[in-house]
Amino acid sequence: MPSNAPPLDQLELAITASGRRVAFSQLGDREGTPIIYAHGFPSSRREAWLVHTAACAVGARIISIDRPGYGDSDQAPDRNISDWPDDVLLIADQLGLKRFALLGVSGGGPYVLACAWRLGQSLAQPESQDRKGRITSCALVCPLGPIYRDEQLEQMHWAARMNLRIGQQAQWLGDLVFGGPTTMLLEHWPSLVENTRSLAAPAADRAVLADPETAAILNRTIADAMRNGAPGARRDLHLYTHDWGIPFQQIDLPIRIWHGQADGTVPIEHARWYAKQLPNASLTELPGEGHYSVPFRHSRQILSELIKPAA
Repeated sequence: MPSNAPPLDQLELAITASGRRVAFSQLGDREGTPIIYAHGFPSSRREAWLVHTAACAVGARIISIDRPGYGDSDQAPDRNISDWPDDVLLIADQLGLKRFALLGVSGGGPYVLACAWRLGQSLAQPESQDRKGRITSCALVCPLGPIYRDEQLEQMHWAARMNLRIGQQAQWLGDLVFGGPTTMLLEHWPSLVENTRSLAAPAADRAVLADPETAAILNRTIADAMRNGAPGARRDLHLYTHDWGIPFQQIDLPIRIWHGQADGTVPIEHARWYAKQLPNASLTELPGEGHYSVPFRHSRQILSELIKPAA
């Protein structure tokens, strides 16, 4: 790890009214502008280590949250994507954050969109005023599209598509295929995923993934995700492949999207679909960049724009 990397055991907890633990870490500049980070799939809050150095450089305070059933967060078996804003507000209130930015990477994209919908501006759900207008800015990096729609699912690499099709079935089938021995194996030997990451990786991704420190971070997030039978990842597999219940055209917040044109994990077509469906979205397509190279190589620019004061 780089010399300015956070300690491996950095952990903070928030407790819901029902007693469920929500784990998070704070990275980057602790005095900087707050950004709540939504990790990918399967992953954990430690994924944000990839942007820690850039966050320190630009003055961004990263608050990275383990979704339920990932890492050190307790599971919530019946949760939905639209429930995640409640965990976000719990942590924001505990930290005294009146306003904050949002950053969703890959599979974290749908969760950030849920926040943009529920906690946004004039078209937010009719909830108490302390829930509205909390978001200063919003960015999606290589976001997973609505793969419950056949159009988006068919654009995925065949190996990913095969696994995701299992998620479309009854949840017990996904729990059977991706439970028990599978999760135990990956928890103890997360490096087994390294070859899978490179299946559809362009040259830019392969260069990034060849870095031992980057690989170590990603492998640690896999181990976190697989802990205790991977309840969070198994739930996400089901949720991603069923209607999210998010009315995209009602999200009025400005949303900045960054995506590599050579992304072999989440195809660029997903970002283009969002750019057409979200009323106030802007898309930056990065030629030659892949799924891992975008957050790794462009994090300073992404974070700088995310914390830049509104004109």
